[in-house]
Amino acid sequence: MNRIDPSITQHSPTIENALSILADTSRVVGEAYFPVVVEGLAKALNIRWAFVCRFDPANPHEATTIAFWDHGPADNFVYGLLNTPCADVAAQGVCCYADDITKLYPFDETLVEIEAKSYAGKALRSLDGRVLGLVAVMDDAPFSDPKTVTEIVELFSARAAAELERLATASLNERLGKIVEASVSEAYVFDSRSFQFELVNRGARENLGFAMEELRNLTPWDLKPEYSKEDFLSFVEPLLNGEVEVLQFETVHMRKDGSTYPVSVQLQYFPDEGGVFFASITDETERRAREEREKLILNEMNHRAKNVLAVVQVLARQTAKRNPEDYVAQLEARIAGLSASHNVLVQNSWEDVPFDELIRSQLGHFEHMIGDRITISGPPTRIKATAAQGFGLALHELATNAAKYGALSTQSGNVAIAWSEMDEGDRRLLQLTWIESGGPEVVAPDSSGFGSFMIEKSMASQFGCEVILDYDPRGLRCEFFAPAERVLSE
Repeated sequence: MNRIDPSITQHSPTIENALSILADTSRVVGEAYFPVVVEGLAKALNIRWAFVCRFDPANPHEATTIAFWDHGPADNFVYGLLNTPCADVAAQGVCCYADDITKLYPFDETLVEIEAKSYAGKALRSLDGRVLGLVAVMDDAPFSDPKTVTEIVELFSARAAAELERLATASLNERLGKIVEASVSEAYVFDSRSFQFELVNRGARENLGFAMEELRNLTPWDLKPEYSKEDFLSFVEPLLNGEVEVLQFETVHMRKDGSTYPVSVQLQYFPDEGGVFFASITDETERRAREEREKLILNEMNHRAKNVLAVVQVLARQTAKRNPEDYVAQLEARIAGLSASHNVLVQNSWEDVPFDELIRSQLGHFEHMIGDRITISGPPTRIKATAAQGFGLALHELATNAAKYGALSTQSGNVAIAWSEMDEGDRRLLQLTWIESGGPEVVAPDSSGFGSFMIEKSMASQFGCEVILDYDPRGLRCEFFAPAERVLSE
């Protein structure tokens, strides 16, 4: 409380009255203090209005009353600071206007509406100088003694500022406590003498399986099987000695059921806050699992890249051997077909792929014909990534042959592509059919080319697939019967 000049109390019974009211309210703390402040101000000054408001840093152009007096306790409200005397109090620290307040602030609609005449206010500051709010009085008559009004407002403001800062700090601490309690990161506070846990947030309790009552009897080395008591005490010695501000390390935590999980720890020591340690801990289970998945994916990608290169080598050798006259064009076309299958695999994260997407990827040049001269039909089916390239290359060869010599080389030919799953004895098979019609008369070749090799021999050796290639004069017919367990998604 500010000291009051004795000469003031001798010449001003109003200030004596104010000091008496302040003394009577000394035992009131917290939020309950502010209604007492405004009532005391109103009675000490014999005025109509008194209020305490606080400012929200998130809304700097607004103020919220936390106690308001208007001939008695009144409801709190939010108001804008622009063009008000409160804005000047916040900026200047203290203001007093003995009369004609509405002439000075003609755009303050509230003052005009209530026909206020006089106003005095004092900013409420924190210990570090921040303006937290203000305390103010108003009346519908001029102040007869503005100096005394200002002095009394300042008398009440000292205690009001302290209570407002305490309230703001408590509110902040409460919010921080709620945030820490609800945080997905684990948070621990433990004593530097007993090393027993004082606070453990909900995320940690749920992950560990312990209740807070149980944790209060435990220490960090009870949860960390990699550390004995001696190991842990030695480990935190640099924190206790002030040699380091934070220790960062990785270890494992043991749950109540005996299972463990990997964690990363940030440990700090606060000697001025009761001598406690604070540990912020992240469960690394998902990160470790993600790293393992990424490692597996990289290894798988490396394996598959080598497989693709091996296929390209085979394509290059066989194309050069069987089609030397147009080697480059043929090789480019086949690599393009391989690339189309690869794109489908990538889009599906190298996992099982929808069969219809794979088929469409090999008909890119004939997309405008799909649904008209090219029909695709079959149930929703996913094939294994390992089978996608083989089927893709076989379909590419069929499409290339149809465009050069078969149904798609004319304006009237058609291609029907269909698939289904079927049972043959105790085996389940994927049946894929390619049937051409309406094109030139089909003549069986004198010798098999690389396309036939890809369609028949390669599919058989890779997947145990039976291929029936029928050079029907009315149109080429090709059927694939592949064991479901080797080509279909599980």
